[in-house]
Amino acid sequence: MRPDEEYVLATLASKFGGKYIDGEDPPDGYLLLNNRRIAVEVTKLVEHINENGKRRSRLADDVPISNVVEQLNEEIGSLIPKNRWIHLVIPSPIKRINEFKKELTRIILNMIATKTHEAVIDILGYVVSINLYKCKHPPKKKVIQSIATKFASTNIQENTQFLLENRIVIKNQKCNANTTVKSDADEYWLALFNTYCMADVDSYRGAYDALKLEHNFSKIYLIDGYRRVYKLY
Repeated sequence: MRPDEEYVLATLASKFGGKYIDGEDPPDGYLLLNNRRIAVEVTKLVEHINENGKRRSRLADDVPISNVVEQLNEEIGSLIPKNRWIHLVIPSPIKRINEFKKELTRIILNMIATKTHEAVIDILGYVVSINLYKCKHPPKKKVIQSIATKFASTNIQENTQFLLENRIVIKNQKCNANTTVKSDADEYWLALFNTYCMADVDSYRGAYDALKLEHNFSKIYLIDGYRRVYKLY
């Protein structure tokens, strides 16, 4: 079970009681609740970007940047003063990522050495904001990033409808193909883990009502990063 799947299953168990166990993919897990065996399929709602009329997940652009930040934590985290942490604002996507990381590392180390606490730097044509914040209790990870994509869409309604339709249709097809799960489970839930911070529960409820999708899930829940659970269906 992936960390995001376990997070969602644990959140549902905390909300409704019972316990959760691994599934066969599909489903990703089972919620054992009041003598019921509830199959739960988990999927992420990830922002898609529209480039020249073609949609694709932001993950393809953002994961390499997140990997660079994880590497910075491992390689230079111990060199950052104990009372400080670094916040980076990095554009996405980035080409020549290895060269970008090498230059970013050099700049950060120079800022630490010269006690420079903020800078806006052009690295290989990408403008990066670097801030060394001071606080009594810095986060466990000493380097944290925010990612800004130049392809981000401001049409939240369009994005939420696309995400819901894409995830519900694909997951419904996948789960319908597994007849064993359908016969063994008392209910089949779809749990949507929302990572698209521009859309709240009202956005998704409005999108769901507008789509009028047919599916075979008993219930559909929306889970956010604060362990809040909302019912969509």
